[in-house]
Amino acid sequence: MTVRHVLVATDGSSNATEAVRWAAGIAAATGAAVTAVHVFEPLSRLHGQHGPVDLAGLRAAAEQDLQGEWSEPLRSADVSFDAVVVEGRPSEAIAEVAHQCGADLVVVGARGLSALKGLVVGSTSMQLPHLVHVPVTIIPPATPHS
Repeated sequence: MTVRHVLVATDGSSNATEAVRWAAGIAAATGAAVTAVHVFEPLSRLHGQHGPVDLAGLRAAAEQDLQGEWSEPLRSADVSFDAVVVEGRPSEAIAEVAHQCGADLVVVGARGLSALKGLVVGSTSMQLPHLVHVPVTIIPPATPHS
């Protein structure tokens, strides 16, 4: 299998950060381009919000996080990447972006920020293999060093 384009999904969680690191390593080793995608879910960003909710501001903050801190492992690995923020159901939105960018590998963390939702409707990482027609690599949580 030749890897030319990797799609990595991130929500800023520690598991997603591990996925971005892993994708950066694969891209650095193969010369593949990377698309980093974040599925914007306004409700997940409402912590600490009071009064009227500025959805445009929340989305802008998510875009800034994706361009900045969340994609740092890609910059550190000197990997070419695009950053895309989309809306929708996470698994379906990630699958759509994978199709649009021509990804031949999708990388996700084992569990993101919405663990409760994963228990109720199923985790994104478990749904993706049924929605994309390319390999999906699910990165497990990092284990603490002893």
